[in-house]
Amino acid sequence: MQFGTSGIRGLYGKDVIEELAYKIANVFAEKDVAIARDTRRTSSSLVNAAISGILARGKNVIDLGIVPTPTLALATITHKCNGIMITASHNPEEYNGIKLFSDGKEISKEEEKKFIAKFEKGWSSGQKNDSIVHMNNEHHVRSDGHACDKICHSESGKGTKLAKWDCLGSVHQDNNAIANHKEMIKKLVNGVTIGKKKPKVIVDANGAATVITSQLLHELGCEVISINAQLLGFTRGSEPCTENLTEAIKLVKSQKADLAVTHDGDGDRCIVIDDCGEVLPLDIQLAIMIENEMATTGEKKIISTVEASLLIREAVEKNSGTIVIGPVGSAQISHDLEKNNAIFGGEPCGEYIFATAQHHTPDGVLAAAKFVEIFVKHGKLSELKKKYPSYPMIREKFKCEKNDKYETIKKIIKDVKIKGKRNEQDGLRIDEADGWFLIRASGTEPVIRLTMEYKNRKKLEERAKELREIICRII
Repeated sequence: MQFGTSGIRGLYGKDVIEELAYKIANVFAEKDVAIARDTRRTSSSLVNAAISGILARGKNVIDLGIVPTPTLALATITHKCNGIMITASHNPEEYNGIKLFSDGKEISKEEEKKFIAKFEKGWSSGQKNDSIVHMNNEHHVRSDGHACDKICHSESGKGTKLAKWDCLGSVHQDNNAIANHKEMIKKLVNGVTIGKKKPKVIVDANGAATVITSQLLHELGCEVISINAQLLGFTRGSEPCTENLTEAIKLVKSQKADLAVTHDGDGDRCIVIDDCGEVLPLDIQLAIMIENEMATTGEKKIISTVEASLLIREAVEKNSGTIVIGPVGSAQISHDLEKNNAIFGGEPCGEYIFATAQHHTPDGVLAAAKFVEIFVKHGKLSELKKKYPSYPMIREKFKCEKNDKYETIKKIIKDVKIKGKRNEQDGLRIDEADGWFLIRASGTEPVIRLTMEYKNRKKLEERAKELREIICRII
């Protein structure tokens, strides 16, 4: 079991199976757990396994059904419980995964380490059948009101924590989670202004956000056209990239829509298509949102990652703000956001965390409403994006299936001798006077990622050739 940049993820039936879901949920159920899933065909089976693990521990389950990840994150605050999201986010449908939440955000890297230690201790202990484990002398109140000692035992060699037969947990449905999420978002955007403008919006949810985004925007006064709104599987690729958004792009043009908002499988990402049917460049999209949050709140501290472009830094600095750079991953951003008392955190993949929200996890649904509001305030996004300079950029990935990607990245880092400001927080980033590049192991796929940005295309191509040769030689 290994955590990536966002939870545990892998191929269903190989890396992620029901037994793993059961075990993780059982260890994580130190208190009641809210659980939710995306629309993958394998998610129901994994949810059921996780629920069994929680109930066996003697804790209760708050079942949300199909909802986006940010809805689940909010529910952990509402119910004062832990949270488990069954999803592989933007990965293809043959993948699945498990995200762990507490206090409205993904658990931190330090919490991950502690969880892994508990997991490995419990599930590799080789305890005998007759071993008895007292859980902190904790008492549990049964449904009939009587207290009982919460005594657990372990299955042979598996470390299962099982409550006594009359102390098992129970399942409760939360039918208000979506409504609660919508109400939170409505407090963070100007619904009156949106309602007066009545923008025409294409919504391509293609996953868990199917249950909320279209409905929310309709309630805010938008004219909504919804596509890919099935609740079993995906109609298009889960990642909301240009090649997967051809239907939405065509529809924006044919319906003369003001914009389109699109999501990944679990609805924590939002990618926008402008009124001309062009996917808004991710760095420009992030810069627009940063400036909107700084202007709306008056706060100036922003969180981003080693993937932050020149444009992102310029957007913050020209508004007299400061930017804190950390490793890639929404879990890291959320914790850096709170640590630095920042107003907003985001990375150029459509994941945005708002300090003004009750939860601090990427919220693609809130971002969709914010982009609609930005259109209402500033007009056509196709015109707004022209205000932002665009520098030549390359984003590539190299398959690393035969070798361990983390060991491979260590070898690559040693082999790169290019001079500049060197940052090894997450892979290797080197900043030169006229640009930068980043080489890092993906936290979600067996690949090495190369991201580059230079003001001069010739310099970009020269560096790209040099770095590709190093990466391919070591892989």
